[in-house]
Amino acid sequence: MGKAGAAGRAFLLIVAIASLAGCGPAGEPGAPSESRVLPASGPLRAETMKRLLLIDGARAGNRIVAVGDHGYIVLSDDDGASWRRARAPEAPLLTALTFADDQHGWAVGHDELILATSDAGESWSAQFSAPAEKRPLLDVLFLDARHGIAVGAYGAYYETADAGRTWSARKITPEDRHLNGIVRLADSRLLIVGESGTILLSTDAGREWKPIASPYKGSLFGAVVAADGSVVAFGLRGKIFRSADGGESWQAVENASTATLMGGARLADGTLVLVGGAGTVLVSHDAGRSFALAGSAETARVYSSAIAGANGAALVLGDSGARVMAVGAAQAPR
Repeated sequence: MGKAGAAGRAFLLIVAIASLAGCGPAGEPGAPSESRVLPASGPLRAETMKRLLLIDGARAGNRIVAVGDHGYIVLSDDDGASWRRARAPEAPLLTALTFADDQHGWAVGHDELILATSDAGESWSAQFSAPAEKRPLLDVLFLDARHGIAVGAYGAYYETADAGRTWSARKITPEDRHLNGIVRLADSRLLIVGESGTILLSTDAGREWKPIASPYKGSLFGAVVAADGSVVAFGLRGKIFRSADGGESWQAVENASTATLMGGARLADGTLVLVGGAGTVLVSHDAGRSFALAGSAETARVYSSAIAGANGAALVLGDSGARVMAVGAAQAPR
């Protein structure tokens, strides 16, 4: 998830989501809340989906689950062809989600809110929140169905060892920089990326963290692990860096685009997809050693996340809902 300076990925998506310094979620000023016109649950029209701001998505088995502004959570059982709204409590902006298995998932967002599901995203309940802290959570990772970590703005770091029934706060770095994304590299090796080029590495499933010399002073918004075990980090101004030694050292990857990169995914065939501002979709077929623009003339669009779609396609999420993109050829998303 990303920040430019001191803002979250949602800040980059919509200027009206003002600052991570404590502003609550919002749509565009004066615009009606989309959630007010959505059904509490059930099918969503295609035109409605195109107006939704979706921040992140994940797979729960064959189902796709996505989260976004106004705390809405939407589901698709046909690879994005149709969508319906999940049953969930009222919530602020949701920024990220993860599934430990096909049934058990967690979503995080503003007010340090953590929601959980045990039925593949059909229904959700709140596990934790701390609105007084005025810090959004920006990413969440579960190593198994019991052990999870949530990270966020101003150094926010929470962990659980009981499937989220209790969450404990820790301070893992002396600076209060935003921790934007967390990924599992292999076995017990975890990586956090964040503001001002922050890179933190754990080799023991998060018990201890060490800072890694960063190749960049700007914000890194996320990372994606390639099929060969290498990891690609991405962020502000289109910067991409690759590590082939488990996050210990990093090399720049050439990218002609300067659009901020906000999300990434690895598809079933190993293709890496990075998405971001100005309708940018970048594709790598060589484990992140090089990236090519997959083609989008929609410079007004902003993409925040990508997940694997059907038949080698990617499902890109952002300020116009969810869109299927065939990344094998240079063509714009439909």
